[in-house]
Amino acid sequence: MAELKLIHGRQSDKYDHFKEYEFVSCRAVATRLMGVVALKVSWRGINERRAAFYQIMHLDYSEYGVDDYQEFECMPGSEDYASSKDEMNGLWDYFTSVMGGEIITIDAPTMLRAIESALPLASEDLDREYDDDENRRFRAYARMRLGYMIDALSDQGITSADCSLRDMIETLSPLRLSAYETINYFIMRMIDQDFDAAATLTDIDRDRLPDVEITKPGIQTLVKCDITAGDKRRDRAVDGISHPFRCRVTTLARDAYYHMTFIIWLSGSKRSSNPLVTEIRTGSVIRMSDYEASLQVNRTEYLTVFGCQDSMLEGFDPKYIGPLSHARPTMVPNGWLYTAYKQDNSHVDTPHYMLNDDVYGYALLSIPGELILMSHDLRNISMLDDSTIFSLYAPFISTKGRFRLDSSVFQTICQTQGVLFGDLVEPGED
Repeated sequence: MAELKLIHGRQSDKYDHFKEYEFVSCRAVATRLMGVVALKVSWRGINERRAAFYQIMHLDYSEYGVDDYQEFECMPGSEDYASSKDEMNGLWDYFTSVMGGEIITIDAPTMLRAIESALPLASEDLDREYDDDENRRFRAYARMRLGYMIDALSDQGITSADCSLRDMIETLSPLRLSAYETINYFIMRMIDQDFDAAATLTDIDRDRLPDVEITKPGIQTLVKCDITAGDKRRDRAVDGISHPFRCRVTTLARDAYYHMTFIIWLSGSKRSSNPLVTEIRTGSVIRMSDYEASLQVNRTEYLTVFGCQDSMLEGFDPKYIGPLSHARPTMVPNGWLYTAYKQDNSHVDTPHYMLNDDVYGYALLSIPGELILMSHDLRNISMLDDSTIFSLYAPFISTKGRFRLDSSVFQTICQTQGVLFGDLVEPGED
């Protein structure tokens, strides 16, 4: 009796394209200390040398392992060659603008080590704050495709054996860190329970890091961090020479906001390059009430509100408004939200870190027909305003007003279906 065998076509997720291609190069955004890395992997056809195959992926080293993974086969002469190439480049440009890190070329062993260290987090036996069947299907798909990739490279004699975990993390991190960057990145990696990355910033033994009290609320996001230089005589280090820095931190865990105070000692002063954390001593870890949290995270909002013709809702493309040129739409209850990023991580090199300080500004194209621009920076809102007024959309918009609000309203507008700006703001608040 003949044995039947299922043969997967090229359009199938289970078709192994990697057997037809050879590895060419990998570009990476060096943001491992932010807990994420984006990779662009290029392949060339073995038999058809003009054929190209690309992988764009976003790796997460906290809860999800793989946040995004897409493949693009670009065959010269095919109908979708140009569109596939444009879509691939657009996705890569988006990641590089959002993540704000240096773009570097890495070798295949470093690339494999970065992928292999993220894949265990994409397994199905981990507890995650947000998850659903669609996300689980995506992770299964990504694990399968990356498995094909790893096997194909192994057949070519390429493995991760030539790159250690620490070497990979250091390669995908900034070459030079200030004292403030060291502290802020260390806190981020610790409260995100990403201890492998935190260990590259300290000479504290890696196995001791999970026992530090600031990690006890579970995986957290750093919302705010205020750093002041301590007094070496009052805040005496165990080694007698390290420099103290006092930190007041607000974090967001799954269950609540937390306020923490602690001292971090560095091997160098605030003027040093690449200092290491030598010691951390926790003062307090306090769960905050909703009222206390709102006081901590509330920020001034500068807004410009335009009325829009209906045609704006049908054909709006942010690429015609300079600061929004790389923004991608996110569906929110009241329309489409576009986020413009500063395209660097300079906001980490500060004694007063704030979450989202890497954001240049926002634009909401709302269902009721308003284009609302918002930034926490007066200069940025002015640039967004000017870029919009002088864009090709000028004939389709009318200015309703410019506002400065000391209480947050923009998020409420985004999340409330059908609401107009004027429904939430008194006329006297302009």
